[in-house]
Amino acid sequence: MEPLVLLGFAALCAGLAQAEVVGDFSPCKQFFYGEKVPQGFGTADMAKICQKYKNKYHFATLYDKSSRIPVWSAYTLDPRKCEKPKSNTWMVEPQLSDLKDQKSNLPLVNMMTEAQIKEKTGDQNVKEKLKQRQAINEDYEKTGYDRGHLNPRDFQGGDDCLATFTLTNAAPQQSRFNRVHWRKLECNLKKQLTEKCHNENGKAFLVTGVVPDKQKKIPNKDNNRVPRVVVPSHFWTAVCCNHADNNKKFAFAFLWENEANSIPKGMTVKDLNTELKRLYGGNQAITIFNDCNEDSQRGKDISAAISEKLGSNLPDTDQDPCQTPGPSVRKRPRTK
Repeated sequence: MEPLVLLGFAALCAGLAQAEVVGDFSPCKQFFYGEKVPQGFGTADMAKICQKYKNKYHFATLYDKSSRIPVWSAYTLDPRKCEKPKSNTWMVEPQLSDLKDQKSNLPLVNMMTEAQIKEKTGDQNVKEKLKQRQAINEDYEKTGYDRGHLNPRDFQGGDDCLATFTLTNAAPQQSRFNRVHWRKLECNLKKQLTEKCHNENGKAFLVTGVVPDKQKKIPNKDNNRVPRVVVPSHFWTAVCCNHADNNKKFAFAFLWENEANSIPKGMTVKDLNTELKRLYGGNQAITIFNDCNEDSQRGKDISAAISEKLGSNLPDTDQDPCQTPGPSVRKRPRTK
């Protein structure tokens, strides 16, 4: 999750990044623990997206077209170094707006920038069509909210992280919460999962999502802009380390309010399921993972170690909380 960055990247993305809006998640089922999709989140206005880059699937997203934010993204950990983009324009999803190439009359299936979609369609009103079912970049301008990744860029290696820079994988995140608290969760979670899961021949499956607050929206009501993108009240993430040895398998979760100085809540995935049902206010039972040995002491110890780090020595937004503190260590700009 991040503040601004991605031009040279725009050109790179054309023809390379592709997100498929699908009837079900079977083309990208490998990103779900046990190939089981989280249950209890669906409504009639949801889109199921298999996020694709360079002809390879990278993660899966359940997207709410009425709120114009994702409900959750499901992904696996790749601890290789992320190659960060060099510009600041995120991509959008033309398939959500049924847009077609003006030359071939075929649907646009490539995830691309708004400018590229306008060029492909030849439609001068394409921005208005995009806005009907999804967020666009200008929605985040001068709002105090970052474009917060659900599938974090730093959890993907090499060029794979570029596929995370789509607004179908982002929700409005209070800037300090994003750049300090959530960032600190990401780096400590990645460290623990790399050491305690990946390096021990396990595979980490994650689902990160939001709880929408229908009463709060961006952009701000000024300069004739209409608030239309729902701001989440909470962000959450659930972890499952799958391992052939059941003693090394574990699961846990975190839930945070989308506020500048909110306090993280570490919990079991079962407790997160219960809390999300209450927060969403629905009648459907929520299940993120089927049994992932979440009662194991190993998972409790790892979750406790992360929680301890989250509560210590929070820096200002000028300093990256994942770097060693020091007078010369300043935060480099992060994409939002």
